[in-house]
Amino acid sequence: MWFKLGTMLLILVFCGLTMATNLDKYEGYYKYTVFHNGEDVFNHMVQLQTVDENLDFWLLTRNMSIISVSPTVQPFLETRLKKLRVPYVAKPLMEEMSAFTQNVTDTECDNSECTLSRSKRQARGVFGHFPRYSEILNYMSALASRNPQYCRYESLGRTHEGRHVAGLSISLNSQLRPRRVAYVQGGTHGREWITPLAVLYLANELLNNLRAFQSVLQDTEIYVVPLVNPDGYEYTHTRDRFWRKNRHHYGGRSCVGVDINRNFANNWNYRGASQNLCSEVYSGTSPGSEAETSAVARYLSANRHRVKLSLDVHSFGKYIFYPYGYSRNALAPTRNLLHSVAQRAATQIAKYRGTRYSVGTSAGILYEASGGLDDYAYGNLGIPMSFTLELPGENFQVAQSDIIHICKETFAGLIEFIRHVSLY
Repeated sequence: MWFKLGTMLLILVFCGLTMATNLDKYEGYYKYTVFHNGEDVFNHMVQLQTVDENLDFWLLTRNMSIISVSPTVQPFLETRLKKLRVPYVAKPLMEEMSAFTQNVTDTECDNSECTLSRSKRQARGVFGHFPRYSEILNYMSALASRNPQYCRYESLGRTHEGRHVAGLSISLNSQLRPRRVAYVQGGTHGREWITPLAVLYLANELLNNLRAFQSVLQDTEIYVVPLVNPDGYEYTHTRDRFWRKNRHHYGGRSCVGVDINRNFANNWNYRGASQNLCSEVYSGTSPGSEAETSAVARYLSANRHRVKLSLDVHSFGKYIFYPYGYSRNALAPTRNLLHSVAQRAATQIAKYRGTRYSVGTSAGILYEASGGLDDYAYGNLGIPMSFTLELPGENFQVAQSDIIHICKETFAGLIEFIRHVSLY
């Protein structure tokens, strides 16, 4: 009996350690919220984001920055901030993640395996926790299996580590090709755990309520890719909770990964991107150099005359962006329409529980950044409606109890976007 009890205690300790490894490196890190007091300071922060690989910018707006900073870099950053004479607030990062650690250590171990409590997982469903890559694909496959007439499950390609970039095609008759397509993707950045669920929830609700959304699906195919960057997503679960890029390994180099959101072939590496492989915004060796980028671009290019809407779901900040993001001086010819459609979607989101989104270009609200999907879809492929959503949150972690609410309010906005496909 004592042997069994000791073994179980060891298993529990091992399970807790296993679940915590993706946060281990962040002991001693601080989250800095910096308040900008002018254009010069803002430009300085933009430059820091691009050139300083030791600073991880979680959010950068014209008035504020949120930065994750290691203990060794904190004195350097504080010296700079004092010279710039800007106010800031610094908090231990692990305090920010306390709710996360409480959630993910809610475990039970049976037969030497650690799993989340089965009863709680069953009660909450897939939208009550943060599923791993295999669970997301299994759920997608199950949706297609249960709805073979209306849903097709397929792979757009494989990543550098061999995982599938999986998609679901949803239409009233999967054997026919409607002339309009609404494309929705999530999970471009590994650490943005809420985004695959928000996109998957769209597919789930449509397929479980086909009659209610018959008008939305009339002559329109909904194509969802919940997890564009499965390699990075898995890495955030196992090794580094705040990993952003993909996992492209370069021989002889210690730094890994490309920012997929800087790798699309529209004004590639023009602004807000870096050619430093160690940078969080490394844009790759060339436009479309990444397997994940190529998989998405192939699909959109092959269907460019049918795709009328492209939506790229990110986290966090409560923003809806439309082209162009690469320059404040680049104005989309149809910007008035794009702004109107985005504003209507924001209104629908707010109806659920009052969440307010800001609408505009990312260059105008945040900073200039090139190589994103929204600019590529609109500028290179001529897709008439192209948007990026930044979901709610104060960091990349969402309380498990809030997952379903973010999914529901985001769903209202996504449906409003899709309704406008009928314009084309």
